[in-house]
Amino acid sequence: MFFGGVAFISGILTYGQISSPSVANKAEAKLITLGAPVNTLENSEFSPTISADGKTMIFESDRGGRWRLYITHQIKPNVWSEPKEITVISDFVAPGDFLGGPCLSYDGSILFFTSNCKGSVGGVDIWYTKKNGDSWEVPKNAGKGVNSAGYDGFPSLSADNRHLYFMREGHGKTTTGQRCCKIYVAEKRGAFYMNAKPLPYPINTGCEGYPRIMADNRTLIFSSQREGGKGGYDLYESKIRAGKWTKPLPLHFINTHRDDELICVPEAGDVLYLSNTSSNSKDDIYRVTLPDEFRPDNLITIEGVIRDGETQKIIPATIQVNNLETKEKIAEVKNHDVTGKYKISLQEGEKYDISIKSDKYTFHSEVLDLDTLKKNQTVQKDVLLKPLKTNTTFTLNNIFFGFDSAVVKKESEFELNRVVELMNNNPTMIVEISAHTDDKGSDAYNNRLSQARAEAVVKYLISHGISKERLQAKGYGKNKPAVPNDSDENRAINRRVEFKVLNIQ
Repeated sequence: MFFGGVAFISGILTYGQISSPSVANKAEAKLITLGAPVNTLENSEFSPTISADGKTMIFESDRGGRWRLYITHQIKPNVWSEPKEITVISDFVAPGDFLGGPCLSYDGSILFFTSNCKGSVGGVDIWYTKKNGDSWEVPKNAGKGVNSAGYDGFPSLSADNRHLYFMREGHGKTTTGQRCCKIYVAEKRGAFYMNAKPLPYPINTGCEGYPRIMADNRTLIFSSQREGGKGGYDLYESKIRAGKWTKPLPLHFINTHRDDELICVPEAGDVLYLSNTSSNSKDDIYRVTLPDEFRPDNLITIEGVIRDGETQKIIPATIQVNNLETKEKIAEVKNHDVTGKYKISLQEGEKYDISIKSDKYTFHSEVLDLDTLKKNQTVQKDVLLKPLKTNTTFTLNNIFFGFDSAVVKKESEFELNRVVELMNNNPTMIVEISAHTDDKGSDAYNNRLSQARAEAVVKYLISHGISKERLQAKGYGKNKPAVPNDSDENRAINRRVEFKVLNIQ
């Protein structure tokens, strides 16, 4: 059946312990209903979206006489709270307008949805609202960088907030009467998503829709009608490998001869939620175990709060992550402007350069080596940034030298370029770049090595446009240890390069 131009998913597999007569082989899945209070007998519950931790779900339902969005929280495993209507959206969207296709960002701070309400650019647009404390702000249109004069809807935001996937009306209809669409992606530029482009073949073949990008930012589940399918829209999965999308694989365990669409998967990637037609011909929300072959790549979660190092107040900041080996930018997100929280998901087994920066503050940087961490582990990294003023000092953690060498390693460029950017953003600032050693070796040796290393950093900054009058190089050898030289770990800390503000106006 259809509502507002969108067909409801249907096709019964197995509900709880009861098998559908149409399901005969063991490759197909067993759906388990979420039950009350999420599902109701009298109404339909449809199009779920879930937070990264799997504890917050938003869905649409026609309880109350028209379609509205509701939010529920997982109190304990498989037990959900009484759904509450998101009234700021209900009040914004007129009763006769279409409302559906919610997408909750993985960190739970932004909610996208689809509507043709007043203020739309085209016939049906993508809208969003941000969370402010415990409430949601008045919705805003996603803008012309995303929305066209026609139909744009059912968005999915990547976990790093960099890409917004959605469907845009194409030509023709599926065998079940659905409109044919193409899947588009828009990239975040500043505060907006811009430059929407259709995904290439083999994703788009002529009749695709309902994208869901997984928490690894590279696994896409979407609906498509294509050769070899079971009928109508079927669910497929593709991954980005070496910059290209792999051949989509059908989700054989759950596809039916009807339209299969609109799923969501939490960060752990172990369970899939979807809506399906129940025995009373209403749509309910179910969960099903996601087979290993369809799970997103293994992830490690890094999260924390960013504050002013002096006042402890929340400050706005940008978190950027680069792969140290490939130099690829993996993520760039901002922390929440009220709570100061940030959250990023990274591939296990990799080594990353991470930096956290804020205007008029020092930056924080370090190397994240995820080779020893376990799948789905969460690492807490709260960060304090110092205000930039005279005598402010901080360590440049990601500048590397070889043993007994003053040659800056290639992987130091991320850090060095951050220093260049900081100097350019504060053109009156005069600084000292100092290098330090541990206590091994003679005083003369350590003084020479540290001075050469400080001068190597200064040379790089000058070569990238920073005036030499603004820079002083100083090697302190082992004379200013940050910690006692009583272990290998502490000696590694003492082998460092520091940035000190000598003067700033």
